[in-house]
Amino acid sequence: MTTAESLGDRELRQRREHADRLGDGGDTSRAIALLGTLLPRFADHYGHAHIETLTTRDFHAHWIGEAGDPQYALRAFREYLPEWERVAGPEHPNTLHCRQNLSFWTGECGDFAGAADRCRDLLPVRARVLGAEHPDTLTTRHRLAYWTGEAGGHETALETLDALLAVRVRLHGAEHPDALTTRHEIARRTGLVGRPGEAVALFRELLPLREAAWGPRNASVLTTRHELARWTAEAGDPATGRALLEELLPIRRDVQGPDHPRTLTTGHELARWTAVTGDATAAHALLADVLRRRRRVLGADHPHTRATGSLLGGLPTPEGA
Repeated sequence: MTTAESLGDRELRQRREHADRLGDGGDTSRAIALLGTLLPRFADHYGHAHIETLTTRDFHAHWIGEAGDPQYALRAFREYLPEWERVAGPEHPNTLHCRQNLSFWTGECGDFAGAADRCRDLLPVRARVLGAEHPDTLTTRHRLAYWTGEAGGHETALETLDALLAVRVRLHGAEHPDALTTRHEIARRTGLVGRPGEAVALFRELLPLREAAWGPRNASVLTTRHELARWTAEAGDPATGRALLEELLPIRRDVQGPDHPRTLTTGHELARWTAVTGDATAAHALLADVLRRRRRVLGADHPHTRATGSLLGGLPTPEGA
């Protein structure tokens, strides 16, 4: 390799890493734009069927999905996986990472059971290739529990997450970001198995730790704020839950965008507790807006879209509407 080629390699990889850090920091638009400009440069430098080019393409699709277009990400990773298997082999770590991405966006697009099945198939391969306690293997364990829960197996998910947390705490400590992610999901599942007061206590403890780790406007921190608000309402204080959601919604719109699936989740939940606290007219207007956006972003058959339609259908139609 010539010196010019070596410098070119280093520059391209550094710019790709910079783009990924932008996405991690919440600036998904800049991450997508930068990766979009880098893709043809990687293809020219390495060729279209090279691991470095395929990796850059994966990053690009991932941040498009994180920016609020899960359908694009799902289509992309369905297309990319056979290429990874052909170029790198079926058990290359990057191929396995593509499989993890495919499982994630399968779930985000509404097929929770399908996402769990993909994780269940991937987990033993990652454990064998990378090791049972490799961070990527533990990510698959976490995601398997998550999608199992989303498909209705909350008790199973909670049991799996408790076991996983013990491993993550032993390896990295209780306040490591990965441990905090699992603690978040444990708190959520605790509420979903019928212990909302305990969930509130867990989220109150968790929120300042996540804020310290990532900052107050990080997308994961906003998700923890959402869950704290939701379970506060579920635990018997709907007025406070509603107030917390009213405070959160404009922040999510600003940080993640008005059409982002997580923003729409907060809009749906705010409408639900707005109705419970007696303002059916405001709830109806908010739900109608969320339903229109969910249909466009997620599709009419997505479980979240159907949930919004069902909730809206149960409300009285405001006079003059």
